[in-house]
Amino acid sequence: MDEISILLERFFSSKKNDTFPYFDVDELEDLINYFLEKEDLANLNKTIELGYKLHPDDLSFKLTICRTLMATDDYESALDIVEDLENLGNSEVDLLRIECLCELDRYNEALKIINELIEVDVPYLEDILVQTACILNDIDGYVYEAYSIIQRGLMLYPDNYELKIELCFNYELQGKAKKAIDFCHELIDENAYAADAWFILGRLYSTVLDFEKAIEALDYALTCLNEDETGVEYDIRLLKAYCLLMNKSYDKAIDCYEDLVEFDEFDKLYVYPYIAECYINICDYEKAYQLLSSLVGVDGLEDEVSVYGNLIFCCFETNRRDEAFDLLGQALANYPESILEYISKLNIIRKQSQGDSLGDHNVIAPNNLSMEYMRYRFHNN
Repeated sequence: MDEISILLERFFSSKKNDTFPYFDVDELEDLINYFLEKEDLANLNKTIELGYKLHPDDLSFKLTICRTLMATDDYESALDIVEDLENLGNSEVDLLRIECLCELDRYNEALKIINELIEVDVPYLEDILVQTACILNDIDGYVYEAYSIIQRGLMLYPDNYELKIELCFNYELQGKAKKAIDFCHELIDENAYAADAWFILGRLYSTVLDFEKAIEALDYALTCLNEDETGVEYDIRLLKAYCLLMNKSYDKAIDCYEDLVEFDEFDKLYVYPYIAECYINICDYEKAYQLLSSLVGVDGLEDEVSVYGNLIFCCFETNRRDEAFDLLGQALANYPESILEYISKLNIIRKQSQGDSLGDHNVIAPNNLSMEYMRYRFHNN
């Protein structure tokens, strides 16, 4: 039995008797993280209440509660906890206070704290500036405030690589993709083996739809990876597969996506629709049908509407007309608010009823991974 299972057994067995054994702070933090991940708010709150009884003055536990509240977007309550600490000079306390203020649209107050830390020249100032830049880059509407913090940081710490990466991301947020690409090339000139810089360059090229250069950069990123960076490797291969798909290199994209399924079996729910998209584009409708039909009704599917749409299309192309109409009925019943999207499906039915073939045609275009999904997944916050 693993450690968290033992903790849970202690927690739930004692809960039945309305009594609780002693948990140290680390054990409580493990329980809190578990319940937070499972979105079990009832037991999360019970654990927090217990922690306050057992460790009312423990700074580490209070900071854990603060981070937990922030994870549930309750920044007001998190800020109340931090403000009660009044512990200027603790890097984590200062950073949490700054983040809460920024998230609550009280940036001027956050900036005042940053200016105080700069004036005092605290030993953790460099990290505060890096993390603040990350926070602001991730909050809508604060792109120029982030730029200002990055510039101040680079004046004080001109060799800080993380600030340079944030600057690259910030240029992109400002809509200056070419400037971001040029700056990323400068980073690579400084270190040609920086896998993360190659990765970012590939993502940037994908946002401007230069998929050839994106694929080349991503191949360099894979070459430069360390053996222990398997998580990043998966992300790079995911983006490469997407770029191959968008570059109409469908056979290579299929191979790349299938490698991802071997990498993580669970991710087939995400990957299979893209493999099917490739098969549709090379007119192998039977293989696309087999993949898509295995996904309908499966829990955890991100975009079931597009799966329905492409599956209906494949049904017509493989002479499964009755099944196509059944699926359309299910889709309309399950997604009544998506009726406008299904007008395109009705148009497909009309054409197919007339005996016309749509041929090499994407029913549903791939999600815009580069611009949105990739932005938030791969930002190093």
